[in-house]
Amino acid sequence: MADLAQHQNAFEARGLNLVVIGSGSPRHFDSFRAATGYKGLLFTDPGRKAYDLLGFSNGISGLLRPGVLFRGLVALKSGHRQGAVQGNTLQLGGAAVISPEEKLLYYFAERSAGEHPDIEDLLACC
Repeated sequence: MADLAQHQNAFEARGLNLVVIGSGSPRHFDSFRAATGYKGLLFTDPGRKAYDLLGFSNGISGLLRPGVLFRGLVALKSGHRQGAVQGNTLQLGGAAVISPEEKLLYYFAERSAGEHPDIEDLLACC
């Protein structure tokens, strides 16, 4: 998420609204913003309806896949630290770019924890 926050201006320059939807409580917004540097639109969906609509995975299998430990170690070495758990810990995320006409322009769903969409791919679709 910190990488995405660093590119927020690039999205805005293209006239795009970058929106983050989490499953935690709004009381976690300040700590999320402090940890990631994200200053944009932030919503919470405790019932995870947006996750279900987008078909994002939810379950232990996403934590047990190959590469999860490696990505965690790379993140740790880069200075990222796991903060307090907020929301459903088994919910994997993803990214979607949806046009004002409600056309899906880009879709990425994590298959395992720690996967992230390529920022350049996200920006290139618009």
